[in-house]
Amino acid sequence: MNITPLFAVAILSPRLTDNKYIQILLPLSLMLVKDFFYGFHSLMIPVYGCLILFTILGRYLNSILATFIGVIVWHLVVNFAVWYAYGGSLIQTYIQAIPFDLNLLVSTLICVIIGKLCIKYYFRYYSFSLRTWQ
Repeated sequence: MNITPLFAVAILSPRLTDNKYIQILLPLSLMLVKDFFYGFHSLMIPVYGCLILFTILGRYLNSILATFIGVIVWHLVVNFAVWYAYGGSLIQTYIQAIPFDLNLLVSTLICVIIGKLCIKYYFRYYSFSLRTWQ
């Protein structure tokens, strides 16, 4: 399953609410539901850790910069965990993951840009704010 929309939700969740618990729990709960239906795996800790990092980066950085930094950290952390779990050459693991992580970067950027446009449109044309849901 493509996890790109979940990363975009994690990066953009600080723009929807000021509640830090919702910012982190929303993407984590969506990922947990996804894993429930598609199957739990041995790399859940680094994947969920990177998802939390995406949320923290989205809180403090521009969403485009957060996407770039998040995908680089994803590449380093998750592929290290793959190498640690399954063995082989660490360098080879990183090299083989480059096409997949470039795809992740481009698709996450597309989702973040579309999400930013939707949020901007919503707050421009509707007086009701999602920030009042706290």
